[in-house]
Amino acid sequence: GIFLGGFFALKQVPKTFLPEQDIGEFVLAVQMPAGSSLEHTSQTMEKIAAEVKTNQEVAHLVVTAGGRNGETNEGDIFIKLLASSERRNSTSKVKGRVREQMQAFAYANPRVMDKTAAGPQQPLVVNISGAHLEDTQAVGQALFKLLKVHPDLKDVDISYKDGQPEYQVVVNQERAQEFGVSSTAVGGELRTLIAGATPAVYRVEGNEYQIRVRLGEKEVNLRDNFSFISVPNLNGRLIKLGDFTTAKEVSGPATIERWNRSRSVQVSAAINPEGKGLGAAIDDIKHLFASKIIPLPTGMEYQLIGQAANFQELMVNMAIAAALAILFIYMVLASLYESFITPFTIMLVLPLAICGAFYGLWICHSSFDIFSMIGCIMLLGVATKNSILLVDYTNQQLAKGMELKEAILYAGRVRLRPIVMTTLALIAGMLPVAIGLNEASRQRTSMGIAVIGGLVSSTLLTLVVVPAAYAYVEAFRRFVDKIKARVVSKAD
Repeated sequence: GIFLGGFFALKQVPKTFLPEQDIGEFVLAVQMPAGSSLEHTSQTMEKIAAEVKTNQEVAHLVVTAGGRNGETNEGDIFIKLLASSERRNSTSKVKGRVREQMQAFAYANPRVMDKTAAGPQQPLVVNISGAHLEDTQAVGQALFKLLKVHPDLKDVDISYKDGQPEYQVVVNQERAQEFGVSSTAVGGELRTLIAGATPAVYRVEGNEYQIRVRLGEKEVNLRDNFSFISVPNLNGRLIKLGDFTTAKEVSGPATIERWNRSRSVQVSAAINPEGKGLGAAIDDIKHLFASKIIPLPTGMEYQLIGQAANFQELMVNMAIAAALAILFIYMVLASLYESFITPFTIMLVLPLAICGAFYGLWICHSSFDIFSMIGCIMLLGVATKNSILLVDYTNQQLAKGMELKEAILYAGRVRLRPIVMTTLALIAGMLPVAIGLNEASRQRTSMGIAVIGGLVSSTLLTLVVVPAAYAYVEAFRRFVDKIKARVVSKAD
């Protein structure tokens, strides 16, 4: 019952790849509406920075207006907190408070992100790829709307954004041929009028200066001056642009993303510290696609990348590692005791230790992550020492001619002290890891909690379960030996 209850406790524990880090720094990314000027973006970010500064835990921050590829509507704020000894709240709590403050700046699409070596990024990233951009966008938007209200996620965002507003000139090919104007000439003329050209160089005192020719600041607005612009035809005659073209205002894509040579859209999100963790969010996303709540057209697929993909690989690899550890432990014990049955008595402590790790994580409100999984693998080797102490000493007493029941009780009394002493020594060694004395060690507290929980449960239950089970296993072993002896005697 205790073992089965451990799985109930594990169900309540958040499952993720890496636990929430208390490193004292994070990034606040901002994305203004398309078409926002750099000046407007900078002014908005200054207001956001002033609001963030009201938090007492903030030591300093760095504001950067403008994107990496020259986007005028993007920017980020690097936020550095005080040392953990100088502040009361953790990085996670400060992040939550900043998210509440950013509700007043929802038009700027602020997102709290972790700072990594590869730049700011979110732990959950879903990549949707397909041949047709429109279908890919539709699926991405459907997933974005559902994850936006997911209780385990925060700062949900989608990579597809409306780009800068464009003023397009569409050439009527039939009319252009009548006037003797080519599309190449139209494009070159408009480029020269708006962006400018450098037909000559001005040289003075050994220095050269490019001469750029373009329309003036007042005439460069194509929307207002469209009807006044003329382009030359093949004969050099000026033709009004409006005689053979039409103009329209559209919004082009901000970026074109590809994945495996297909159009792609990415939906990213941060993990809610109060939720069920990354594992629950991944399961829900798989359910959305598997149950056709979000249907995938033919030729379209989705992939989990980043920490989400690492988490899936971690679960498989840890299961393989645990299976191999159990197999190797059994092989070693079977060779030492020269029996295929006795090792089962010793290894009975393994599920009792694992369920203790689950209870420990649940009680301490920790997460089942890469560090706690490593702690569980460690338990598989450490927890068996109590059973070995009991079983080995019991076998010694049986070899001396003592009855089975008396040998079990005597071994329990004699081995109680070394079992408790070794367990307390191991727990004392893991306490610094479980407490987390600084920002770096706090990320590994789940390992210490899992090991200590498993040691406590395995020690308490070993003194009861293993002696009781040993009586039945030893009786079964003796029964098997009798059957084997009869078979051998008949064969002789």
